[in-house]
Amino acid sequence: MPQRGNTGRLSGPSKGTGFDFEGLGPLITVLVAAHVAALLFWIPQQQQRQRSRPLSTSHASAAAAEAAAAAAEQPPAAAEAAPHISVLLSEVLAAFEGRAVRRYVDGTLGAAGHATAMLRQHPELESLVGFDLDPTAHQLASARLAAAGAAVVPVAVSPAGRASFELPTGPGGGDGTDGEARPTAFLVRSNFGRIQAVLRQLPLGPGGGGGSTDSNNSSSNGNTSSSSGSGGVDAILLDLGISSMQVDTADRGFSFLRDGPLDMRMDPAAPLSAELAVNTWPEGELGRVIREYGEERHWRGIARRIVAAREEAPITTTQQLVRAIGSPGGGGGGGGGRGRGRRSGGGDARFKHPATRTFQALRIAVNGELQSIAQALPDAIECLAPGGRLAVITFHSLEDRIVKWAFRAAAGMAPSDEQLPSYCLPFEEAAAQASVRILTRRPVAPSEEEQAANVRSRSAKLRVVEKL
Repeated sequence: MPQRGNTGRLSGPSKGTGFDFEGLGPLITVLVAAHVAALLFWIPQQQQRQRSRPLSTSHASAAAAEAAAAAAEQPPAAAEAAPHISVLLSEVLAAFEGRAVRRYVDGTLGAAGHATAMLRQHPELESLVGFDLDPTAHQLASARLAAAGAAVVPVAVSPAGRASFELPTGPGGGDGTDGEARPTAFLVRSNFGRIQAVLRQLPLGPGGGGGSTDSNNSSSNGNTSSSSGSGGVDAILLDLGISSMQVDTADRGFSFLRDGPLDMRMDPAAPLSAELAVNTWPEGELGRVIREYGEERHWRGIARRIVAAREEAPITTTQQLVRAIGSPGGGGGGGGGRGRGRRSGGGDARFKHPATRTFQALRIAVNGELQSIAQALPDAIECLAPGGRLAVITFHSLEDRIVKWAFRAAAGMAPSDEQLPSYCLPFEEAAAQASVRILTRRPVAPSEEEQAANVRSRSAKLRVVEKL
């Protein structure tokens, strides 16, 4: 029998085994030390890679990924001030990669996440135009773009569509008088539906926007005209829908999970609010809006409940509307459950909040969202220079349907065999001559990693065309 020595280690002959176990001790020690050293080297390398680049996707190149990572790096104060997470950022950058982008238009500026990334990826960029109705978005975007090196120029737009602005002059201005040229960021307080009319009035350089500046503008370049019409933009992005910072602000009235005034206006100065619509529209009009813009199959019952509730007392808050909607049919889309479904337009309807589709419908109606999209798409295509690209991100089926039909029509293809709703009538016939080439046969979706990191990205779809 082997005997246990003073050291507590088994000792004795190893006959019949063919191995000297004690002789393996130094070798095992060396192997363990080598593995530990390898792990100590490998783990920091992996952590550094995760910090320095975004989640990889099959659609985004390494250069676009690096630019996306750089755009995501910002001081803690800026991160707190700009809570919106840019969706499909790497994929958008990849759509414009490898092209000279001197004039870029962001039709839905928001907190300037995409715009800032474009500035970083395209140092050749001279003019950036951002459209947004939300004054909070303008504040956030102005700070981020200025920090990224752009000369920010606020642009006001009159009800008649006349743009007013004042170009920067002197040191630090966009004219390069400080010895270093800086891109000019025109931040337009307007809906992207006016993209063509506004671009014609901005001095975007040769071939950029066309038209002349407002006669009231004070600028060293005032009253000068661009050298061509409105067909000189190199890249345009439309990130449709509503931003996280709007949903997460209770006072804006967009969320059915937070109590606040029933507002839902992208532009706080707009005359029509959700409160006005809910309390004054006839039951038939409420039902039509909920059916058409919310794709809600319980639209009749919901409209009836809303009218009954407002007869008892005006509906002035989001939670009052939620209680009026109740749980028709067990849920807003055919089932109950709490907020586990995708943002409007995706996911299993059984997990949608009962108020999801009604809130979506009212928001779309109050802001005229679908009409603006249908109007802006042909105008945006016309504003592109030959070889320029238009990228559009949608978040629900109504938006995506309009984009798909508009792109097919512009490419000379039959838009659809199905009957189109009223807001898509301009796309019933294909263009006599194709003006674009469709680059995305199927819409690009977020990677699994992005969906896990940002639940609100799950229903996003990206479509891209190139001007012929």
